[in-house]
Amino acid sequence: MWPLLPLLLLGLLRPCAAEAAFTQRCDSSTDGTIYKYHAKTLNGSHTVNLSDYRGRSVLFVNVATY
Repeated sequence: MWPLLPLLLLGLLRPCAAEAAFTQRCDSSTDGTIYKYHAKTLNGSHTVNLSDYRGRSVLFVNVATY
């Protein structure tokens, strides 16, 4: 058991090293992006400017029906 201890410890440290390698850098420029578009609400009662959500995290869900 004791000879395997270094391998077990290495297995615990490896995911931490992998996370550091996959950092994401976002482009802060908003030219030509989704912010220039508008969308209707689900019931179609009014239009929402997507530029109102600039600087926020937004999740777009693409739902297709047949």
